[in-house]
Amino acid sequence: MALRRFDPLRDLLTLQERMNRLFEESLARTRDPEGVDAGAWSPQCDVFETPDAFVFQVDLPGVNEADVEIRVDGDRVSFRGERRPVRGARPESYHRVERSYGAFSRSFDLPEAVDPAKVNAQFRDGLLRIEVGKAR
Repeated sequence: MALRRFDPLRDLLTLQERMNRLFEESLARTRDPEGVDAGAWSPQCDVFETPDAFVFQVDLPGVNEADVEIRVDGDRVSFRGERRPVRGARPESYHRVERSYGAFSRSFDLPEAVDPAKVNAQFRDGLLRIEVGKAR
């Protein structure tokens, strides 16, 4: 068995290369096809299918309903919006900030065309539910 000499610099360079690849892949996933940044944060979303529609359930705590826009184009569903910080709170008064604020954008390509006339959205208790009817 050959002995391998410990080289901390080589190990650090390998770690740096791995981290660079991780960041590059992460940034590639947060870009719109048009090259626009998806935003500072990305809300969690469940997508499932019923016989008549595709359903999206999006976690949007702290987002005002008026700050959300939904678009349907062919087999693509997109929504975007913004979560704003609490009014009146001075940044220097915070001890910790763990929630993300700012613009967000998510887009989903679906396996079949949908009907833009059959879109129903409900916003309640920080949960956005979008139902998009299938084109027949």
